[in-house]
Amino acid sequence: MKNPFIQQKFNVNKIYGKDTKILFLIFISSSFSIILFILGLLTLLGLTGFPENILSWADFIVLGILSCIGPIGFYNHLMTKKKREIENQLPDFLREISGSTASGMTVFDAIKSSAKGDHGKLTLELQRMSSQLSWGISVNDVFDNFGKRMKSDLVKRMVITIKKALEIGGNTSSVFNAAAVEIDQAKRVEEQRKIEMSLYSIVIFISFFVFLAVILIIDKTIFAAIFDLQAQMAGQTIGNMMIASIDHDLLKYMFFSFVLVQSMGGGLLGGFMMDGKLSSGIRFGFVLILISFFVFKFLF
Repeated sequence: MKNPFIQQKFNVNKIYGKDTKILFLIFISSSFSIILFILGLLTLLGLTGFPENILSWADFIVLGILSCIGPIGFYNHLMTKKKREIENQLPDFLREISGSTASGMTVFDAIKSSAKGDHGKLTLELQRMSSQLSWGISVNDVFDNFGKRMKSDLVKRMVITIKKALEIGGNTSSVFNAAAVEIDQAKRVEEQRKIEMSLYSIVIFISFFVFLAVILIIDKTIFAAIFDLQAQMAGQTIGNMMIASIDHDLLKYMFFSFVLVQSMGGGLLGGFMMDGKLSSGIRFGFVLILISFFVFKFLF
């Protein structure tokens, strides 16, 4: 009996398959991030000679984080967008197959006929399916391969439905039409969920900008007055109390650490709630961290 408590090893190929682009992107972004982290550590130790007002050790750390999450987040977003465009074209394709089979065409001929039309991002996949059919691969295996390439739960459910219906037999036209209706319903539910959750995501993003604005206002008003008073009275005593000196750079790094955690957490949560994808959260986290970096670099 298999032990359910044995932790499974992380397998990059299992998640990304044979997508060499994402593997190359992970290698490049990780290598660049490690270099930036090392430069940040060396700058903190005073071994690089970079002027503090141009590039500080915190700047290298933030740039390392951005280079690590940015490329992967935006690449996954582009792949997700492409996948959704294909899913949006699937109902029309399935209805076209349903109409063709209802007129007497076989599934083989119906797919080959559809591959000659314009179905947007789905056209390339239809051409692959048509080529596989011409090589003698069965219809079930062609749809199965299509589901594996897409790596989409919606497509996998469609493939299972079509395969089981074709194995049992019956009215092929109604099978494809039912699959199209199922995808339409699933897309409507997803769109409704996205609209409802987007409201919460907007609240999270607004809260981030309010938090950033409050910190900036406090620095320009309250702490600016404190630093002016400190410049005049630092080291002096009032009674038995001595006025201490506050390090502005230390205060800046403390505030920035608060904003960094807020931007990363808010981006991950807001993006995930909006699109239901962690890659979307990473993308929004990248944008919020980048905004925070420029605000603290030039306005703080």
